[in-house]
Amino acid sequence: MTTDKQTLGSSVGASSVPSGGAQRPVARAAARVGRAEVLLSVLGLASFGFVFLRLLETWRVSPRTVSHHIRILGQTLSYPVANLAAVIILVLALLGAVVTVTAMLGAARELVAARRFGRRLAAGGRPHLEDVLVIDDPRPHAFCAGLLRPRVYVTSGALEILDEPALDAVLLHERHHARRRDPLRLATTRVLAKAMFFLPVVRELGRRQQALAEMGADESAVNAAPGNRSALARAMLGFTDSGFREADDSVGIDPARVDYLLGEPPSWRFPFAMCLAALAMLVLLLGAAVLVGREAAGSATLAPPFLSSQPCIVVLAMIPATVGIVAVRFVLRNLGASRP
Repeated sequence: MTTDKQTLGSSVGASSVPSGGAQRPVARAAARVGRAEVLLSVLGLASFGFVFLRLLETWRVSPRTVSHHIRILGQTLSYPVANLAAVIILVLALLGAVVTVTAMLGAARELVAARRFGRRLAAGGRPHLEDVLVIDDPRPHAFCAGLLRPRVYVTSGALEILDEPALDAVLLHERHHARRRDPLRLATTRVLAKAMFFLPVVRELGRRQQALAEMGADESAVNAAPGNRSALARAMLGFTDSGFREADDSVGIDPARVDYLLGEPPSWRFPFAMCLAALAMLVLLLGAAVLVGREAAGSATLAPPFLSSQPCIVVLAMIPATVGIVAVRFVLRNLGASRP
């Protein structure tokens, strides 16, 4: 492989794999990646929690109209006032709100999608073994699905093209995913990567976590029986050359997995530099909140409407704007529905 990779552990070739899974370099690497990703995400959320506390301490919000006014076109408008430090605290708090809402919405989407997908699979599946469901689909697939109760699924197309050793190796691979609850781990990874968009290392750790999850499942199957190395390679080749590949198909040959199945020691480099940069960014965020929070002072009003001492004027101005927005959305929706 490329020169930017570092050996994870001792060689785990077919002739050197001990029974019982004593050699688990990929599993150890996946655990390190998962811990780093969760740690950085928790520190990020905690940092914004501290910023929210600073916001409550530095901003004075009154239900009555404050004394800051400006006249525009003969109308008197009230407005919030703040020094630069209070503005910085407010911007950081808004960023924290975006992160929190993104995480909540992402978690909700993952949960709804998983439940919907699970119901569809259960409705179309039939028992094959004690823990495997068969899906009537000519395309060869084998996968693990389910966040809280993961199960192994295999398609009828996979049963047709796989010989018995290859099928056993594939099922061992997918059962490893089920034991580790990898669907839940990877869903959490996707949610954190989207929420922590200001920390690119979280997205990179998530990408590597997904790759290591596949290699870890291969490692578990090979440790169970060294002959599964060639069986997994045959299954991967059979899935790829089945003739059912599509443009958006996720089935393919991963070079790192191929190298491992050929007997090369798995290699990977932990992104220490990116993690240190992310930690430095979080320390800078906390430091800014601490320093500017001492000098921050702002005031605003919650009197409706927020910026006006004459609500009727603002309400009348909002009516045509609201009608225009609704009309535009209606036209765009009809145009989208009319397209073939």
